[in-house]
Amino acid sequence: MKKHLPRLILLHIILLTNLVNRQHATAQVQTGKSYINVSKNINGGTFEPGDTLEIRAAIAVGNFAAFSITRVRYNDTINANFTYIRNTLKILTNEGLVFRSYSDTANDDAAMFNFTNNTLRINLGLASGAATNTGNATTGGGTINYNDKPSFYGGVCIMVASFRVKINNAVPYNTLINMPGGAFRYIQAAANITAGFPQSNTMVFQNLGVCPNYVGGNAVIENNGTFGSGNTQNRTASAIVPGYTFINFSANQPNDGYYGIANNSSATGATNNGVAYPHASRVFSVWDIIGDHTGAVSATAGNPATTPGTTGGYMAVINASYATSPAIQQSVGGLCPSTYYDFSAWFRNICPKCSCDSNGRGALNAAFNGPYPPGVKPNLTFQLNGIDYYSTGDLPYTGLWSKKGFTYLTGPAQTSFTLSIRNNSPGGGGNDWAVDDVNLSTCVPDLIMKYTPEFKACYGALVDLSAVVRCYFPNYVHYKWQKSTDGGVSWFDTGVSGVGSPTPVSGQWEYTAIYPQFIATAADSGHRYRTVVATTPANLNNPNCAYSNNTSTFLNIINCGIILNVNLKEFKGQLVQNNSELNWTLVSGNNIKQFDVEKSYDGTNFTHTAVVPFQPGGGTSSYTFNDPEKTAGTSFYRLKVSDHNGLFIYSSIITVSNKRIDFEVRPLANPFSSTLALDYILPADGQVTIRILDMFGHLVKQQPAAGKRGWNSARIELGKQVAAGVYILSVSYRNSSINKRMVKIN
Repeated sequence: MKKHLPRLILLHIILLTNLVNRQHATAQVQTGKSYINVSKNINGGTFEPGDTLEIRAAIAVGNFAAFSITRVRYNDTINANFTYIRNTLKILTNEGLVFRSYSDTANDDAAMFNFTNNTLRINLGLASGAATNTGNATTGGGTINYNDKPSFYGGVCIMVASFRVKINNAVPYNTLINMPGGAFRYIQAAANITAGFPQSNTMVFQNLGVCPNYVGGNAVIENNGTFGSGNTQNRTASAIVPGYTFINFSANQPNDGYYGIANNSSATGATNNGVAYPHASRVFSVWDIIGDHTGAVSATAGNPATTPGTTGGYMAVINASYATSPAIQQSVGGLCPSTYYDFSAWFRNICPKCSCDSNGRGALNAAFNGPYPPGVKPNLTFQLNGIDYYSTGDLPYTGLWSKKGFTYLTGPAQTSFTLSIRNNSPGGGGNDWAVDDVNLSTCVPDLIMKYTPEFKACYGALVDLSAVVRCYFPNYVHYKWQKSTDGGVSWFDTGVSGVGSPTPVSGQWEYTAIYPQFIATAADSGHRYRTVVATTPANLNNPNCAYSNNTSTFLNIINCGIILNVNLKEFKGQLVQNNSELNWTLVSGNNIKQFDVEKSYDGTNFTHTAVVPFQPGGGTSSYTFNDPEKTAGTSFYRLKVSDHNGLFIYSSIITVSNKRIDFEVRPLANPFSSTLALDYILPADGQVTIRILDMFGHLVKQQPAAGKRGWNSARIELGKQVAAGVYILSVSYRNSSINKRMVKIN
């Protein structure tokens, strides 16, 4: 936008020569090329197979003084990644409105498409000798005068050569496709000029949606992406706005090709955005008077303009030039491989009355004949390492902020990239926009511990820790368990790790990370356990790429034998007509509420099956539970005895089977520390011998134990005097031995 005073417009055109995207730079001719994603032009999106792109090559001729160029034409080529959409050859205004339409046939009008070699030509300007602009020259190119239509305030003619292509449906995701650059050709002062453009690099990338659990771990720009705050209206320049010149706000600044960073977009420091148009407090008499976006009560309304002398947040305001170019650019390091990131920013179209119709009349002119008073709509592309990934679509004037962005997945070894926000629409009569809260955030999972904040149990209880890992994307599959013995100040790896297999649940992906069960002792009380997750094994050991939400489980292990005084006798089970019948006797117990019957098919993972109420009345009480489910194979049962205060203790585990039970050994934790706990299953009552051997076969400790048919438990105390290392657990029963490789960690 930049409007009313030709002298100032001439000045800013001269200063914009460094922005010209062409081989021959001059203040009198500027060119730029971009494209919009027509398929995503309303809400924005990535570039996907089947999307329609509108290619736009703009040329601005003149500087409010008599000037013209001749034989003007635009040439381009379509490569195999795209299919040309028939009969889309056009000349547009800089606002994207159709000025001329042409057929694909050669020699019938000013444009043609060659379907044999996929080349096109669009001639621009008046045919030789034409008195009025009734159409473009059919051959050789036309003449563009500075005051021709479409006119920018009568002093610059802006034309946009345009056509449409479709990304081929067969192009797979994550394919880099290239579009040839094309070129304007014309004669200026008897010199043949070719203003060529570099090819565009576009990634065909799936729209991945927006993760609901982003955290800002990687701010894109200084001040965590907010541009900071201060008590002066204008801040200093920023290194992340390349190609644009910094200037403070005033009556006609920032002009085309300039930008400002301020907490108030007024020309005078005024704060009332309700003043009528035109008004001296508004830049160019029409810009909105607003504040920044950061921390606003209403994310869409943003903050009001800051009163001069008081502290307010800053935003960047870009006044786009005729030439399309990067508006935000920053190199970002410290990224984590194979990790999803949200690259986003908040934008606001700030000019409701910036349009200039094809006759050069502004939106405030009583004779204005344009369809859209705000004028050129900002349209931006997000790039990574110079590759286009996402288009915001057009940003119409709404008087509100809107968030635009996309989700990106880093490569298996990628730790950095350069990100850019490129302006797609040529300036001149609009395309003035504010940006704030530019951010690169990580999509992290939810870690839901089975017990939060504590696991309260009794001496001898089976500790069954687990965590549900839930994330929008199924990539945080590597996990490990950590332990703290100092209240969570420091953590060390337990040696327990694994790889989850996420399944979709209610729109997210989740799996359960299980810690091996172990028998609680007094020494375990006060310890904390947590789960740490990452996207790769290497990331799991990188504190900057591994994730834990600081939720942990505190072990509160108490002597329930004293508190509950539970004395269970004869907990046993038998098969009765293919169903399990459980029997037990409670000799004594304090404040007992109920018995929870828990069942397992593997002896490790138990599920709640039934509740058997306590029988008050004192003395010995006997209980029977008949499992309604037919027994197939071997079933394992245990009782959870609970009191009215929530304390509980587990019984021993028993087995019921309709087949022969095999001898089996199951260590409860590997690695282990000073105590090795194990379960063993016997097919009949008998004696077992438990041995711990070092790697050379030397006996470290031996312990006999009596076992009954079914499930049995044992503990072997090794103590701190036994060095950490690899040992062999050997359990012998009758003529059989089972050996397990174990790791002692402290």
